[in-house]
Amino acid sequence: MTRKQRLDMIAGLLSDEHTGSQLKLQELLEERGVVVSQSSLSRDLNALGAFRMQTQDGSFVYRLAGEERRIETSLGIKRRFQISVTGVASSGNIVIVYTNPAEAQAIARVLDCTDVDGLLGTVAGDNTVMCVVSDEGTAIQLRGIFNGYLE
Repeated sequence: MTRKQRLDMIAGLLSDEHTGSQLKLQELLEERGVVVSQSSLSRDLNALGAFRMQTQDGSFVYRLAGEERRIETSLGIKRRFQISVTGVASSGNIVIVYTNPAEAQAIARVLDCTDVDGLLGTVAGDNTVMCVVSDEGTAIQLRGIFNGYLE
């Protein structure tokens, strides 16, 4: 099996299954006759732009880049913030969104895929998202909006 075929299979599994761990994904691949190491699987997930996201029931699932709009619509940005975000701050043209551990990337993707006026881009760590906005006024406005989501 070529890497392209394996990537296609992984993408299909992520679309069809609610898989939240690499171990479970490895097991699903093995059931289909594909044996892959954890390190190769991790590289494959990275190549696909896959990311882990917390669901409403608190469990985690892998999602593919491009599925964010569907996720945002089904869950809502306000609900996503209530589940994952612990605080918001701003300084100059930067808004910092603090999250639970391992949830910053999911919040950054939701923000990147939502039309937020003045948001130029995000950078996510483990539990912090840095949002670069057009100016300080926009940062203050977004901080207020994001804090409103937490209420």
